[in-house]
Amino acid sequence: MGTGGRSLAYLRPDLLDEYDEGHDENPVMLPFTGSVTESESVWWRCLRDESHQWKTSINNRHVAGTGCPRCGKKGVSRREQEVFTSLQKHLPALVSPGTVARHASPGPGRRRLRSWRVDMLLPGDPPVAVEYDGAYWHQDAFQRDQDKAADLTASGHIVIRIREQPLPTITPNDVVCTPDQPAEAVAEQVYRKVLDLTDTVAREPYEAPGPAEGRQLELFSDTTTESASSGKWSAAESLMFRMLIKEALLQTLTAGVNDDRMLGEHLVCGLPLDHACMQLLQDLGGIRSLALAAQRLFDRS
Repeated sequence: MGTGGRSLAYLRPDLLDEYDEGHDENPVMLPFTGSVTESESVWWRCLRDESHQWKTSINNRHVAGTGCPRCGKKGVSRREQEVFTSLQKHLPALVSPGTVARHASPGPGRRRLRSWRVDMLLPGDPPVAVEYDGAYWHQDAFQRDQDKAADLTASGHIVIRIREQPLPTITPNDVVCTPDQPAEAVAEQVYRKVLDLTDTVAREPYEAPGPAEGRQLELFSDTTTESASSGKWSAAESLMFRMLIKEALLQTLTAGVNDDRMLGEHLVCGLPLDHACMQLLQDLGGIRSLALAAQRLFDRS
């Protein structure tokens, strides 16, 4: 037995809830009196599904970072699982992982594209796709992440990407976090974002932007707009395209207001430009993602 300073409760309090105190083979006080180097196997119970039980040593949990063998899916980090567990408390219908068919066509003579694997998926109207992007694994994946977000958006999903600093943002819905930020705090940000976005979609009817706005911004060509309003598209595709245009226009206007405000704060109050630059990158990434999603929808028609 070890001392309290080397115990599981002291060094790894995040694992306490998974230690199955109710199991007959587990000493009740072991997490408080035993060392994290204990090699004797004990029973654990998964927080995501209490029917998942497994046996391994405290040392494996602490040093090797092992988790539930049934939930420990390939390509899923412990951090992502923690965020999912916290977010599912707010959104019980949330599943992980989710599968979404690609919206883009494979092209003539090519095999059907494999469906997207989504880190977390909230079914609904519209469905919400949540992706967790760790700084290490996604440091060179900006284009891939952007293409995936655009395709999911074009298929009618609300996309929320959790981006670890210093990753740049991709969509206007991104949640930025640090690698050591508590999973509960990250999940709370995502939950608030889901409430805001789903409420907005449910509340506002989609209307085509006026000709003056469309000419001023020129995000899409006249040919693209004509195709959306002609009989070539289904009603659902036309509605989605108009929604994307409206959201791009709104995001462009919001970006202008945000940039002017932050520049004023820098000039008048002497506030650093770091936050302003991050906000600008987020706004530009959001507009670019919406435009790419609309273009993919147009190419598909």
